Amino acid sequence: MEIKPIRNKRTTEIILDQIKDFMKQGHLKPGDKLPTEMELSERFEVSRTSVREALSALSLTGILEIRQGEGIFVKRSSSNAVIEPLSFIFLLEKDQLQNILEVRKALEIEAADLAAQRRENEDLESLRALVEEMERDLPEAIHSERIDLAFHLALAKASKNPLLDRLMNTVQETMSETLHVTRALWLNSGSTQRLFEEHREIYLAVAARDNETARHLMYEHLVKVERELKRIRNH
Repeated sequence: MEIKPIRNKRTTEIILDQIKDFMKQGHLKPGDKLPTEMELSERFEVSRTSVREALSALSLTGILEIRQGEGIFVKRSSSNAVIEPLSFIFLLEKDQLQNILEVRKALEIEAADLAAQRRENEDLESLRALVEEMERDLPEAIHSERIDLAFHLALAKASKNPLLDRLMNTVQETMSETLHVTRALWLNSGSTQRLFEEHREIYLAVAARDNETARHLMYEHLVKVERELKRIRNH
């Protein structure tokens, strides 16, 4: 790989761009070791401080891993480069329920669709057990929030898309916030039975490999959550 000398005010940013370009072009692959800070500063013709800042930024975003006494390596789990910093964004957004609900729709409608197409017997067993546990929890719904979250995460796992599965697990803390609010709304309105039935219907569609119905049911379920939130806020 050909490192270009840098003569620009935005030194750190350009170092970042060059290293990311090397990765896109395949010059740097997961597990590869980078040159030392000193070697990089000499080849970039910049200060070691600028190099250190760039490497630290790439380390924080999960692209690079700095191992004390060993060196600087490209992280093997490339999906972390997206998911780990994304978790901070979701935490910052945790009070923006409307935004979170829109993200949930984007992820969970697709998860339900894919789960219906790809689920295996062990996925069905997990979903069935959660639906049965949800039914036993009626009418008080003492554990409903935990079961609800577990059901949605199990659907993501059944999608057989590792990235979608990890994204869902990454946002689970924020999902817990929305579930907490929406569950309270349903408890107050006495609709826990209907909520259970919605989850059971989604499970049955997944079991039947009916992805269109699973997709539609998840959409209707999340739209109802959205509608209830708007209603309660307008009162």
